[in-house]
Amino acid sequence: MSETQISEGGRERVGELEPLWAAMHSHHSALGETMPPTRAPGQSWDMRRAQYEAWLEAADARLLIAERDGEAIGYAVLRVEEGPPTWDVGRRVAELESLVVLAEARGGGVGAMLVAGARELAAEAGATRMAVGVAHANADALRFYAREGFEAFYVLLLDRPGERG
Repeated sequence: MSETQISEGGRERVGELEPLWAAMHSHHSALGETMPPTRAPGQSWDMRRAQYEAWLEAADARLLIAERDGEAIGYAVLRVEEGPPTWDVGRRVAELESLVVLAEARGGGVGAMLVAGARELAAEAGATRMAVGVAHANADALRFYAREGFEAFYVLLLDRPGERG
């Protein structure tokens, strides 16, 4: 098996991420009835691509791509922002906006390599904490991030305005 390489990319490489995003979208679509429905794959990618491009253009994000034999098998997008006004978690906080590893490449340390790279970039940017959002039904991701040292911090709740009497 070839060695996995992690490299940093810019806005010009965002188009290469589409099949990886599609794989994650498919995984999210299969999380079950406790999750809201997902958007159509193309619409989802168009929205996310626009976000990635804007973030990378504004220079508040970094893109890491995991490659094996010249093929992208995973990626991470990290954003660094000012820390929240309520919680004293540091002046700068990084958020792992996306972490994707193709199913056939999981279990070989690619995700851990991407998290390690994201940690380095976060530290370089002055972030003292790194956060990640995970769907509550994504048990595999929750276990992965726990192994990586992430701890529960905040819970996002959803409601349906206008549907209550």
